Order: sequence, then C-alpha cells, then structure tokens
Amino acid sequence: MLAGPALCADDEAAIRRLLLDLFDKPDAPLAVAPVVIEEDAAIADWSQGETGGRAFLKRKGGAWEIVLCGGDALRQSASLEKLGLSKPRAEALAAALARAERGLPPGFEERMSKFDGVVAVDSAGGHTPLDPHHKPIP
Repeated sequence: MLAGPALCADDEAAIRRLLLDLFDKPDAPLAVAPVVIEEDAAIADWSQGETGGRAFLKRKGGAWEIVLCGGDALRQSASLEKLGLSKPRAEALAAALARAERGLPPGFEERMSKFDGVVAVDSAGGHTPLDPHHKPIP
C-alpha cells in the first residue's frame, strides 16, 4: 500500500530529521535532499562539505532506520534488489531518485558520487561490526 501525500511529507521530514540528528555538526552542516520513498524503503541524498552520498533507509515498526550509505550504486535498481527490494519496487525507487535528481544544480551528481563504497550504519549512526566499508553491494 502506498502512502498518501501527507504521510509521504511526514516520512520525508522524519528521514531528514534522522540524518540531521545523527550527522549534522556545527562545523560541518549536513544538507539532505532529495528524499524519495517507495512504501517502506527510501533513499535520501546528503551532502556535507565537499562530499556527499546517498542513504538507503527502511521503515521498521513505524520508524525509519538507516541501513547503509553509499554512492552511485544506490541509483541502480539491481543494487536495490540485492538489498531486499522486489524488482518492481527497486525499479520504482531508482526511477523516483533519477527524477528527483534531474532538477538539481550542476555538480550535484558529482558530489553524490564522491562517496566510495558502501558503509553499513547502526541506529546510533556508527558503523556496524560487520561494516562492508569500501566494498560494492554484493
């Protein structure tokens, strides 16, 4: 079941707040945009200083959790399928991200692409013990 516009807006705000609470710093402010949602999965683009990346999130028990951060791999439906999304949902989420990123300023994609590899993230914003840092999505 897809969420209605009001629920999507609430979800976007919750996702932005989660990322800001975990990673925003006075000396390194975090910007989060765009956020795209497909049922209980989402991708949020973020930038901090000269770098950026994408966060893959899942809704669990009504709350959003960051599963991992990555770069361009999170733009590909095949990668999203490997993260557990069905093919139609993975394709829909990847297409929504492509549409959302199309209207962003020049240089934005380059900044998002600077995040090399994949980092698993725990609920406190730290890397998990099984951190697949700098490895492609299997």
